[in-house]
Amino acid sequence: MDNSEVWASTSKSWVNQVSREPVDLTHCDREQVQFPGAIMPHGVLLILTPNDFRIQGASANTLSWFGSEAEQLLHGHLDQILAANNRETLEKSLALISELQLPRYLGSFLTLQGRHRFDVFAHRSGDVLIVEFETIPVEMAETWPTARMAEISDCISKLHVANTWQEGMAIGVRELKQLTGFDSVVGARFLDDGSFHAIAEACESYFPSVLDKRFPRSDIPEPARRQMLLMPLQYAFDLDYEPVPLVIADQAHEPLQIDLGFAVLRSISPMCRRFYRNMGVQSRLVISLVDQGKLWGFFSCKNATPRQVVYSDRLVLKLFTEMSGLLLVEKGRAEQFQVASQVKRRIGKIITSLFSADVFPVALSQLPEQLLNNLDVTGVALCLDGEFFCAGITPETTVIQALISWIDEQNSPLFITDRLPALFESAAQSLGQATGLLAAHLKRPGQYLLCFRPEVVHEVNWAGDPLKQVEIDAVSGEARFTPRGSFEVWKQEMRGTARAWQFYEAEALTDLQHAVVQLQYTENQRVLRSHLAQSNTELEAFAYIVSHDLQEPLRGICNFAQILVDNSSGQLGQQELKWLNTILNLSGRMSNQINALLQYSRASQQSMIVQLVDLNLVLRSVLEDLSITIKSTKAQIEILQTLPTLACDQIRVASVFSNLITNAIKYNDQAERRIEIGYLENPTLTFFVRDNGIGIPEKFHEAIFTIFRRLHGRNDYGGGTGAGLPIARKHIERHGGRLWLESTPGQGSTFYFTLGSGLALSIAS
Repeated sequence: MDNSEVWASTSKSWVNQVSREPVDLTHCDREQVQFPGAIMPHGVLLILTPNDFRIQGASANTLSWFGSEAEQLLHGHLDQILAANNRETLEKSLALISELQLPRYLGSFLTLQGRHRFDVFAHRSGDVLIVEFETIPVEMAETWPTARMAEISDCISKLHVANTWQEGMAIGVRELKQLTGFDSVVGARFLDDGSFHAIAEACESYFPSVLDKRFPRSDIPEPARRQMLLMPLQYAFDLDYEPVPLVIADQAHEPLQIDLGFAVLRSISPMCRRFYRNMGVQSRLVISLVDQGKLWGFFSCKNATPRQVVYSDRLVLKLFTEMSGLLLVEKGRAEQFQVASQVKRRIGKIITSLFSADVFPVALSQLPEQLLNNLDVTGVALCLDGEFFCAGITPETTVIQALISWIDEQNSPLFITDRLPALFESAAQSLGQATGLLAAHLKRPGQYLLCFRPEVVHEVNWAGDPLKQVEIDAVSGEARFTPRGSFEVWKQEMRGTARAWQFYEAEALTDLQHAVVQLQYTENQRVLRSHLAQSNTELEAFAYIVSHDLQEPLRGICNFAQILVDNSSGQLGQQELKWLNTILNLSGRMSNQINALLQYSRASQQSMIVQLVDLNLVLRSVLEDLSITIKSTKAQIEILQTLPTLACDQIRVASVFSNLITNAIKYNDQAERRIEIGYLENPTLTFFVRDNGIGIPEKFHEAIFTIFRRLHGRNDYGGGTGAGLPIARKHIERHGGRLWLESTPGQGSTFYFTLGSGLALSIAS
């Protein structure tokens, strides 16, 4: 029977109609291949309850293998199939299967009257046990272990010496063909788009070759790919079989509800069987090559006639392919790592040169030329706030501007494509050779580093027409994809794509992107600090000059007003005297504010005199200066512990203590004013002045450090200029410390300050 006869015999209700129009069908990807409701006929499947091992289901072929109809076995036990000793051994093994896992091999068993010998496998599926009996032909007795293991060891040794993964794949298919005796063994690698490529082949001359041909993704639909991960070794003795349905005792279960995803005997998808039969294949063995949970490739063994491979041989093949898969993947990773290391090393040198550059903006403008010489690109454009720096072959500036606006809409820090014209259709004709794009977003919107690659036109040798044919059901009119009937070379010219960007190229550009953004921020901060320092210097100088120069005319106003008052001799009326006194009061207030401004500017400008200072002596001196105020207010000052000796500016620290203690006394309406002074070690040395005064609402905790900002009326709580706390904070900041507070209105405030971690020299015991 040729392929056309096979096709006709397996699709009686379908009319084969070929359509060249695109068809949006997802039948293949929707097919639930793990629920076939049937098995292959070279074995028997039983469904058992996990507790008492009662038979709840069986494949319909038990009569030919066990001598009993499936219906006769339902609700029974394994003693209907196995002798007592075999049954006991098998049930002990079944009791150990407690979770979902790959089928466990339980051993080789003879059925009653020694009718047949089977390899027995079992696994859990939902709330039942799936037990499979795979027949072992008499002529295929188990004689493999020593000789077969020696062959495997020899094969793996040959793989070790392969220089590349491609060379290793070629060795692998040759050795697998020798081990299996199949007509054809193909080693294939999955590509990024889901298609797969026949890299290596060992094939008999009479069997059609697929070497170096490419197969579309649809040839292995998504369910089949999941199954390849679930069951890395899949075997079919004879693809030209009649599926054996399951017979279920429990009406709550339907055969199509039994998950056979892990079953060794699971019936293969009709679509898959037709695909292989169209290739002239009767027996197949597929072994997956997996890399970190993802399909990397596979070995496909095909035979033109049925070929039985018993479990012991499959176990050997599985061991070989697992080892070879590890070696091939590792060799591929090593090759890629070597290239990736070279790329990252070159980008690393560029990053180092940027960090060591004397003038960063100049170094940044030279970046496109450096990338052109160190990356596999034909053009680079750097876009900075409307300014463009280009090297190599790039689109026109206007096109780049439009491209940047479009990339911004994609909202991706790193945009990658190897088919830019298909995505950026509005300017596709203007892109020229810019088909591949790797775009890194920099610090601000519109700032990008763009790397371009040209279109690569290449020819792909497909194994047959990659466009699926469509069948239309003669009765329902439903459409579905069908397997190809021919696998002759179908040449296709591929256009519109550039060479794909590799992950290590994206990683290298990401490293460069982060470095440039960091340097942009650093440069921006440097410029801002420079401007700020210059501005602060100018402002402080201005404040000092103004406050110093204003004192002289202000003193003149005060003096002349006082002379007028003293020499009026009754010549001025009460109103005039009142006006003169107001001038004197306002001049005094202004003088105080100018003095405060002068102190504030000096706090920033005057140099620090740092020396070893005993803070106990400083505090004692401050309290002596404030003794009159303390006595008049009856304030109670408590020093909680001996203060440390520190390296600091004695005058500035004394000013801080004086200001905080004065405020603690002044802003207090309690009958008994209490003030505590001490320090904490948690772990930074932190001093505090605590009072039981009026407190400060949290929303004003920063406002009080603004010069001339008072929270109360001009004459409330003894008046003041509102400059004490800002000056105190300036003194603390000059020490490298900080000043802050905690306060509860009506209960008091605690002001904390530090003097910088590097200032403490010793602490008194």
